[in-house]
Amino acid sequence: MRWPFTTFATGTLLLFSLPLAALAYWLRETVQGAWWIAPIPLLLFVLSFFRDPQRHAAGGEDDLVSPADGLVSDIVELDCPDVGEGCTRIGIFLSVFNVHVNRVSCSGEVQAVSKRNGGFFDARDKRAIEENEAATIVIKRPDGRCVGIRQITGLIARRIICPVSIGDRFERGQRYGMIRFGSRTELIVRTADLDQVMTRVGDTVKGGETLLATLRPDNDRD
Repeated sequence: MRWPFTTFATGTLLLFSLPLAALAYWLRETVQGAWWIAPIPLLLFVLSFFRDPQRHAAGGEDDLVSPADGLVSDIVELDCPDVGEGCTRIGIFLSVFNVHVNRVSCSGEVQAVSKRNGGFFDARDKRAIEENEAATIVIKRPDGRCVGIRQITGLIARRIICPVSIGDRFERGQRYGMIRFGSRTELIVRTADLDQVMTRVGDTVKGGETLLATLRPDNDRD
């Protein structure tokens, strides 16, 4: 049977869940009434936050899957130092009720990893995009095109887990890290490489499963 929780935070999961389970058991054995139920909602929340469901990426290698669960909050064009000039950024807001495991949007090799120190504005605040703590990885596909994925902390999320190094290889939809307790994840692609953006602001997406965009065929590039 597959372990249903993320291995990126096993220690944190045990740190929170075991005392809550022990408290519920102690209350049941020593206190009259139904007080033992009180810790259960918080225990269920912790277990839910660290869940890690199986996902199966639809489409083919030129289809970019979502790097996170959540709500598409913005789709904008901008220059991105990590990926290049003339990019399209698809931002995804993750609430505390979403799965927080992050996945790569395409197959390839990690070409760059960068981290930014910063604050902890609410992930829905525009200041969070530029000022919050963040980690960015750039995946170089076999055809040479690059795709960026950025993790950004939120008001409650205070730790980014990104155990990735230059030269690591990933398959499309593979897990690579997570952010704890509410956050933002971005997919960044050169606009010239895009054939079609397949999502809209307000859409609900699933990491490693929902198609966000399609790249132009390799033989149709500039």
